[in-house]
Amino acid sequence: MVANQHPAGLNPLQRFRQAGAILRGTSRATNPAWYQSALELDLQLHLRVDGSTVDSRIFDRRTKAWSAGPQLDESVTTDPSLIPAFAGAVLETARRANAQAIGIVLHVADEFATSELKPELDNPGALAELRTTIESDPKAVLDDASVSTTDNSWRLIPYPAAGSEAIATTISISHRWWSFLDGIRSFGEENNFPIVTRALSAPLMCLMAFADVKQDPVTRPMIAILPYPRFTVLAFFNEHGDLRLLRTLQHRGQRRPTNLRHATSTTAAALELADPEIHIIHIGEPTDPQLVADVQIVFPATSIHEVTWAGTRYQEAASPMVFPEPLIASSVAVPSETPLASSHTFVVLRNEGWASQDFLPMDRETSERFPTRGEMKLLRTARYARVAFAGAAALALCWVGAAVVAMVRQPEWAFNASDAQVGKQRLSMVTSERTRIDHWDNLLEDRSKAWVSMELLSIMFPEKSGFLAKSFNHTIRTESTPGQAKAGFIKEWKITGLAREQALERLATLNTRDGISAVFSEVAKVTGNGAFRPDMPSRSLVVNVRTLENSGYKPGPEDEMNALDEATYPFSFDLTITQRFESSDPMAVTASKAP
Repeated sequence: MVANQHPAGLNPLQRFRQAGAILRGTSRATNPAWYQSALELDLQLHLRVDGSTVDSRIFDRRTKAWSAGPQLDESVTTDPSLIPAFAGAVLETARRANAQAIGIVLHVADEFATSELKPELDNPGALAELRTTIESDPKAVLDDASVSTTDNSWRLIPYPAAGSEAIATTISISHRWWSFLDGIRSFGEENNFPIVTRALSAPLMCLMAFADVKQDPVTRPMIAILPYPRFTVLAFFNEHGDLRLLRTLQHRGQRRPTNLRHATSTTAAALELADPEIHIIHIGEPTDPQLVADVQIVFPATSIHEVTWAGTRYQEAASPMVFPEPLIASSVAVPSETPLASSHTFVVLRNEGWASQDFLPMDRETSERFPTRGEMKLLRTARYARVAFAGAAALALCWVGAAVVAMVRQPEWAFNASDAQVGKQRLSMVTSERTRIDHWDNLLEDRSKAWVSMELLSIMFPEKSGFLAKSFNHTIRTESTPGQAKAGFIKEWKITGLAREQALERLATLNTRDGISAVFSEVAKVTGNGAFRPDMPSRSLVVNVRTLENSGYKPGPEDEMNALDEATYPFSFDLTITQRFESSDPMAVTASKAP
């Protein structure tokens, strides 16, 4: 197998040739398993390591069945020569199961360490960016500058609980198993068979299942204790079931940490978790019987719950599983229906994949040597595109030839030049007639009609509104501009009359641009006459109202006033409306003579 080179060191032609070789020599274009997660594959090998034993189980998603897997010795981490034999056994197992790929899920249960973030990184909105940064540049995120990025991998775990001092913590796992997983992946590439790996933190998996084993409602703060052979994990939750803090206590050769009692009580006091529930989650191995008594000393009034997996979906009667983590990982995407499972912490951890992060993935430089799934599909399509293009070119040539033959056979091909002159004359006559029609259509445009102006008068002065119109004069005149094809025009209305006191407010409204524009808009709407539209930029509308006292006014009782009696109106008014149409207006008058 020829080793692939990183595309950054190749020119475009070399990159294309390398991609073509991968397309021809591998199944990456036809087998989607190359680009899937190990937990998404139908056949999965779950390996659980806790420092003393390695548990190997096969899970077939098609039948939901578990069985014993190929045995593995931890010495494989120090002796790479043992990897091919185990990888061959894995490949043979997958082929016997008629699987197109196999996922290897490594549950690391022998180490778990937390590290703090830099204090300035306290923005919850930057969690997604920090999640990516810590994988490529841990020192930019961790508060400890002395960490070794070559020996460990870090992943971010958020603290969604309100009031937490930090937005997240980090979990680290050493690279002890990285060479093993990389050798397994390489063996799959050499045999053109997808072997996809994923390294999970076993305590994080168990913590996700805490939402299943706690069936009753969440009413008080909680402390979950997860005792592993080499360490114990403490998870502190508030009264809403949201994670406040993760701590790890190393056993240092003891069956349980010597500082468990002190660490549990002081941390609970620091987080102000009053009267918390204590849950000791059994992982599958015998737990130190003194563990419960040790915790009971510092929480004498609290009942301590010893959690087992009996009766949950993580302990099936027909399953040979001893440890719960593989069963949890195989169903982590399926949400539980308990009160705790609906808390913000468990929803975020499940939906955003925080608990199932891959601690030992393929390094970026190696993964970038292979084309992406989209690129492989494009390359595969391009192989057939050349034949398709050749066929399309042949069809196009045939179509062009047929079109040329059909064109030659058309009567227009034998067109006589003398016939063109006749057609030109006809076109000239039609154009002239069209010009004449357009000219008279413009002159006969509905610019000003008497009945529309009367409608204007009735809308301005409604019946019984306190007005008496005495005269109404409407004129229109054009404004010709030399050199322009069209001339604008001016329409003017002059109205005189009498008004009572209740009509003065109406006159004041009509004397504003908005008031008279509203009247003209209503006239245009009621009559359908576009000449009264005030909203066009080529038109302007000006109004002037002058109000005087009526010298012939004679006061009298209001109920005895006659609407036609001029002596009952205390005011007289003159109203002038000027509407200007510019030469660019659609209703401008054609200035040229009729053709």
